[in-house]
Amino acid sequence: MVWLHTPPTEILNFYTLKSSQSYFLNTLVHELKHSLSIALKHFLPLASTITFPLTSAAMPVSRYTAGDSVSLAIASSDADFANLTANHSKVADEFHQFLPEMPPEVFHSDRIEFKALAIQVTLFPNKGICIGLKHHHAICDATTLFAFLRAWASIHKSNAGGEYSLQDSLPFYGRDSVQDAKQLTKSSWNLIKTKKPILSQTISFPLNKVRATFILTTDQINKLKNSSSGPTSTFTAVSAHLWTCLAASAGESVPDDEPELFGSPVDCRGRLDPPLPENYFGNCLIFFMASSTHGVIKGRGGFAAAVAAISAAIRETVGNEKGILDGFENHLKDLSEYEGKRVVLIAGSTRLDPCAADYGWGRAVKYECVHTDYDGAVNLCKGRDGGVEIAMSMTNIKMDAFAHVFHHKLYSISSNL
Repeated sequence: MVWLHTPPTEILNFYTLKSSQSYFLNTLVHELKHSLSIALKHFLPLASTITFPLTSAAMPVSRYTAGDSVSLAIASSDADFANLTANHSKVADEFHQFLPEMPPEVFHSDRIEFKALAIQVTLFPNKGICIGLKHHHAICDATTLFAFLRAWASIHKSNAGGEYSLQDSLPFYGRDSVQDAKQLTKSSWNLIKTKKPILSQTISFPLNKVRATFILTTDQINKLKNSSSGPTSTFTAVSAHLWTCLAASAGESVPDDEPELFGSPVDCRGRLDPPLPENYFGNCLIFFMASSTHGVIKGRGGFAAAVAAISAAIRETVGNEKGILDGFENHLKDLSEYEGKRVVLIAGSTRLDPCAADYGWGRAVKYECVHTDYDGAVNLCKGRDGGVEIAMSMTNIKMDAFAHVFHHKLYSISSNL
């Protein structure tokens, strides 16, 4: 429920495929639709209707009934596929045409009804295909969404008729496995029920932003870890480098005593009591927030300070002896306190592999988390060829400044080891 007041997520996966428009329309679209329909039978909540009550004492529900469906748009584009799938800076506006429109919400006197997912498949004739999704985060998190994409891809790769293996993609729906002794469901609903859900983004073009992806190789990540004073996880090392680079590239207008915050979601599935399986369908996330000051994070010892701050915040959340949900009832109130402050928010995770879904065309050659155009979050995920990808959206001037600091700091670390 706590995700009802966040806008839908928007993601794109680009695949290299030399398909003519006639083959795409006459054959491939039919195969994609057929395999999608089979995949959705395993992931029925994605085709469901979410109901948000307005007047009754009831809570929000997701309900699938016979006849419910997912909107699938088919499109063609003559845009520069090679440019879109490159890591260098590209105009952010260009990516939004590959996203689907969510079906319009339906307003009743006592409730609002809206869909959980929409999909668009765009052909770049004889170059590639883009699969774009909008999904409301209230229905599931990225772990579940990527499992659905892997299932769809596996079924399609088998030509939707032969044998296919869903492996770890099939979802677990054991809601009874979630313990709520502290009645967090009720307290969360009491906090959010007076606000209507956010069902769309407000778009005003031009966005005046560029999108770019920065790669940290496994070797570079290991050098970052080795420059720390103690054992450091990949996530912490990557996040600390990102945080210090953003602070150092901010210019001289930010006072040294300005608070610097760094927040990220943490997957709770294996950390609940009792633990949930990795394929649990839904949302199982909690946020941690690390804090420091601008002068410390951008300074000479900024990386070590960032590692220490992030590590401490993770210990306080994940390592809480009272359980990872301790204090969750204050979660929504806490997040509101950070509005207007210097906050680096993470979308995704260094453990997630958004390019893994293979429809028979190989792994995706590029992944874009488009909704970061609006919220300013930084997307982290596994690199297509190893390592970690850091994808950002900001003004061209800020992106150039960040890129300079990002590469300079990596060079300095390599030189000092």
